[in-house]
Amino acid sequence: MLRTLAIVLHTLRQALAQRLRAAWRAAARRERKLRIGVDIRPFYEPLTGVGWYLYFLLHEMAKHDDVELYLFGDARVTDLGPSLHVAIPLNARLCTFDLRGLPPSRLSRAFTAAAYVVWMKLIDPDVMFGANYFLPRLHGAIARRRVVTVHDLTYKRFPELLQKETLDNLEAQMPRELSRADAIICVSESTRHDLLAFYDVDPGRVFAIHSGLGTSASPAPIENLPPRYLLFVSTIEPRKNLGVLLDAFAKLRRGGYDGSLVIVGKVGWKSKEIAPRLREPGIVHLDYLDAARLATVYQRAEAFVFPSIYEGFGFPLLEAMKFGVPAIAARSSSLPEVGGDAALYFDPQNVDELVVQLRRVTSDTALREELVARGHAQVAKFRWDVCAEQTLAVLRRVAG
Repeated sequence: MLRTLAIVLHTLRQALAQRLRAAWRAAARRERKLRIGVDIRPFYEPLTGVGWYLYFLLHEMAKHDDVELYLFGDARVTDLGPSLHVAIPLNARLCTFDLRGLPPSRLSRAFTAAAYVVWMKLIDPDVMFGANYFLPRLHGAIARRRVVTVHDLTYKRFPELLQKETLDNLEAQMPRELSRADAIICVSESTRHDLLAFYDVDPGRVFAIHSGLGTSASPAPIENLPPRYLLFVSTIEPRKNLGVLLDAFAKLRRGGYDGSLVIVGKVGWKSKEIAPRLREPGIVHLDYLDAARLATVYQRAEAFVFPSIYEGFGFPLLEAMKFGVPAIAARSSSLPEVGGDAALYFDPQNVDELVVQLRRVTSDTALREELVARGHAQVAKFRWDVCAEQTLAVLRRVAG
């Protein structure tokens, strides 16, 4: 415990000294950088949509010389973890007490949690940014100003599609968080519309800012891919509506299609009924893939299908277009907004309508070429540097 105390006190002294130096420089030069505290909890697990959103946004924000980024996650890191799954920007400050090599202790856990609040108070960010709906309790305790990103309103539109724990957490936290937030960022106009429909929030505090699309990883070898296949990429859960795609694919095969359906994604909650169907004829199920192997799977696909009932943004749709893959998406939520005229659409509950679109895209070469060209043009509209500029504008406005 004494070593833990020494580490904590040394860290806090450094934070105080850094804060005083920054204040002196600001006074001497009459310039002041925007101090942003960022909740980086999504980085402690393999990255999916929210994690990648925060990753690319942070790296773009870090390029701005008038910004200081302080990254707050778990108060401590020990030999047991937690570990980050991505690299953070070089000029961002990761704030965590490094207790590796020390024995775990309940007392040190409570002590470092309290000291973490002191550390955040010493840094005194102008604004706290939560990229995942709401700020953790420790972060919120010191927030003078706060901005949060809301990715979708599935828990309001389709509560039956979420785990009870997730649903209960969002229902309990969101009204309080939205009332406290100085500004709310939504990743699409569709999400903004839903937010204003379900909550009594001043529209002037709610901003729709489209996400970008990151640089693609270099393709890496992956074995046993079929020579011809349709592609689905996402965690397998009720909201993704995979059953409609499986039904449509079965009809397509009975009509003579000789390709496969490759499904990339972990089997999530409430998927017991769908899991056995992943072994049906023509189905190839791959688990979560890293970016390099996923790039290979995208590149070789004949078409991409995104049948989701509800999406706040829908990264896989843009990813497919970026790799030159003709895309078919459900006519739901944000997907027409993101896909524009570069995708074919269908009613997410209508198997036969999806079959029609699948037959078109797999048999009409001219249509495929047109969709690919439109897809490249559509992808160019979604840029992380633009997203970062617009997000910083909101943060600066809130910080005053």
